[in-house]
Amino acid sequence: MTEKEVDLGKCLVIGGAGMLGFEITSQLHLQGYFARVFDLEPISADGIESIVGDIRNLKDVEKACEGIDTVFQTAATVWNPGTPSQMYDDVNVKGNQNVINTCLKFNIPRLIYTSTLDVVVDGKKPIVYGDETLPYPPKMPKDHYSRTKIIAEKETIEVNEKNGLLTCSLRPVGMYGPRDKYHIANIIEIAKSKNNIKLGNGTACFSHVYSENAAYAHILAAKNLYPGSKVSGECYFIADHQPADNLFAFMEPFLEALDLPVPTKSIPYKLAYFIASIAEIFAPKSNFNRFAVIQTCVDHTFISDKAERDFGYKPIVSKEEAFERTVQWFKENPV
Repeated sequence: MTEKEVDLGKCLVIGGAGMLGFEITSQLHLQGYFARVFDLEPISADGIESIVGDIRNLKDVEKACEGIDTVFQTAATVWNPGTPSQMYDDVNVKGNQNVINTCLKFNIPRLIYTSTLDVVVDGKKPIVYGDETLPYPPKMPKDHYSRTKIIAEKETIEVNEKNGLLTCSLRPVGMYGPRDKYHIANIIEIAKSKNNIKLGNGTACFSHVYSENAAYAHILAAKNLYPGSKVSGECYFIADHQPADNLFAFMEPFLEALDLPVPTKSIPYKLAYFIASIAEIFAPKSNFNRFAVIQTCVDHTFISDKAERDFGYKPIVSKEEAFERTVQWFKENPV
């Protein structure tokens, strides 16, 4: 708890049907706040207002933002090799611009943007417990997800204090938990396939954050986003329980708990990178590509010290409890 926290008023969670957005919405509701969800699909939850719409449609965004005091912008087109490149620009950049412009038009006081660790990854150098002093890559990344998230984060921070709008950006690291469609879900799909193989020698580590902890950080940042606050116009990495694990070491207990085979064979990093570069040519929509290899075989670890200093963030759910809740959800909702 910091010295000064503001009342968030009426809250809108854009992307509230997703893993992170749903947790933000749930926590807001439990704290007694009015919570409205704006997403492509409706959610059915007592006490939650649900508006179906598209972030790419300005009128939809304006409808969702009417009467709102705090906006959490979690919606994004997430990295997937099968997604058309234009979709990233349309959703992550133009859609986010719709949100920014609407916040300015309606004089909304607070906008909390959900970014990603990928905005500082250059695809070559390892990052070992990196912090917010890390710069954006000197050259814009080729992968459309990272590129568009960099643009959107920059544009969100640049409008801070314009027309009374205060903004900040949170960068959750590898997020997992109930409703995870990308992180653990992909590992489960690989475990069920014929390509259940480890990449690298098992020494590279990757930071994770449980979705409820990431949601808590978003709400805490919003409560500390006021004129003259430390949070205003800043970016924050959000991680939880340190030290970080190797990706496969982190995932093994989940696979075992779900009665899925744990990979035993491995491919060295350089060989995997070479094979991935070939796969990109002959199977461009495959999940096996250089981006995935680098994320798995090169250190990508981060710390949340700045978030702890500026708005008192610490994980509220233990690693053990996060594991149990996640496993239970996947048992009830098999991939």
